[in-house]
Formats: sequence, C-alpha cells, structure tokens
Amino acid sequence: MVDTSTGEKKHVCKVRGITLNYNASHLVNFDVIRDMILGKEKERTVTVHSDHKIKRKRKSEGGGGGIVSIVTEPEDKIYRISFFKRRRLNDETSLPFGYK
Repeated sequence: MVDTSTGEKKHVCKVRGITLNYNASHLVNFDVIRDMILGKEKERTVTVHSDHKIKRKRKSEGGGGGIVSIVTEPEDKIYRISFFKRRRLNDETSLPFGYK
C-alpha cells in the first residue's frame, strides 16, 4: 500500500482472531508470516498474550437462556499457518482445492 501524502510504501497486516495492538504487532507481522509460510522460521506457531481481554460469559440458569456478564481476564492465542482451503505446489505457490 502506498501512502498518498508521502509516497512511502507501508504494510497493513490483518490477522483473523487476534487483536493487533502494539505488543501483538511485534509478534505477528508481515515478516514473521512470510517466514512461516516459506519455512524459514523454525518455530511454526506464535503465542500472543493479552492481559486484559474483554469477554462475554453466559451463566445458564435452569431453563433456556441465561444471564450474560462482561468480564476482563487474561488470554493466550496461538497463531499458526494453515492451508485447509489451498494446496501447496513444489514451486512454493498454492492453488485452491479443486482447481485443475
């Protein structure tokens, strides 16, 4: 992506399931993901720790629904590369399953 005001190139990284704050962006970024895909990285997983993650907890009481409460607690998320919807070829490229 190119910044129109300065003309500099910059990377935008979006990761599903992980809140990319300042600390997490140092652990999961473009360079780390690239090295994991190409096999340069020895460790194939990255653990992102959040001290204060806001979550909804449902307390079920007897019948149908339940009472929802908001809590703040620590959380660890593990990021790893997965190719569930694609197949890798020998020349380091990938194709979707079913592609001929």
